[in-house]
Amino acid sequence: MSKPKYNPNLKTATLPQTPALEKAEPTKTRAVDGKTIADVIAEAKTNPPAIVIINGRPLGKYFLFNKENMVLGREISNDISIPETSISRKHTEFMLTENGVTAKDLGSTNGTFVNDEKLVPNVPRILNEGDHIRCGNTLFKFVRQGQIETRAGLRNYDYSTDSLTGIFNRKAIIETLQEEFTKAKLRNAPLSFIIFDIDFFKKINDTYGHPAGDYVLKETCDLIKNKMIRPTDALGRYGGEEFVLLLPGTQSQIAIDVAERIRSKIEQHPYIFEDKRILVTISLGVVALDSTSNTPEQLISLADKALFDAKNQGRNRVCVR
Repeated sequence: MSKPKYNPNLKTATLPQTPALEKAEPTKTRAVDGKTIADVIAEAKTNPPAIVIINGRPLGKYFLFNKENMVLGREISNDISIPETSISRKHTEFMLTENGVTAKDLGSTNGTFVNDEKLVPNVPRILNEGDHIRCGNTLFKFVRQGQIETRAGLRNYDYSTDSLTGIFNRKAIIETLQEEFTKAKLRNAPLSFIIFDIDFFKKINDTYGHPAGDYVLKETCDLIKNKMIRPTDALGRYGGEEFVLLLPGTQSQIAIDVAERIRSKIEQHPYIFEDKRILVTISLGVVALDSTSNTPEQLISLADKALFDAKNQGRNRVCVR
């Protein structure tokens, strides 16, 4: 079975959909007026609900429910991995059902609490908008809205975002890289990393002013996060006009294609600030995880070298290490 290709128009990697099973009722006509589990999963792929950490680490991180069931626990192999000693190895299971998302405690040592009410082990409970879920010392908030609304709704809680661009800040993107790096190594899964910056950004500030520079930074990030990447990808501001993009489950060649599409989109986009057209290009360095990469820092270093190559070769291009 071939692996699905990277497609930013899909909200998540394609999940197999099987028709809902129905009992045979030869003497009775069945009215179809509700959602099947296949419908729920299909909807979740475009409008996933989420939980966000509102007390604990990393504060503000959110997890999208885009699979039929997801397990939260201390083990790195879990769908939602929280490395906290008060959380059991497999603590809570979340499931997409016809009625919404349920939470079920898996017999954890310290229990799963919804709005301070302890769940009975192995008995699922439907979650409602705004419910607080406590696992160990970590507190989550459940958000039912669709993907766009989810990101906006979580912003008040997201101390991991850059205030100007709305994407991950440096600390958060490094923490995300460390987590995804560990998962990829453990699962022997692909992982690609892109680092890029805006060409001659100082000249933009000097020519058009710092408000124009801020506009270029925010517009660039909005273009990428809203139209060019998946929710499972992570975009972060690494510093100044430098950004990083983390692509879990993505092979090198696909990451190169993603980087080239982003480069082309930025070059062609009409940046207009106070009726003035600003020409913007970016340079990108791409690297993929392989057996020689033993730490996240090595991955960053290789991507930095690839970015340096792109600048040395004339900018507005993609280079690979």
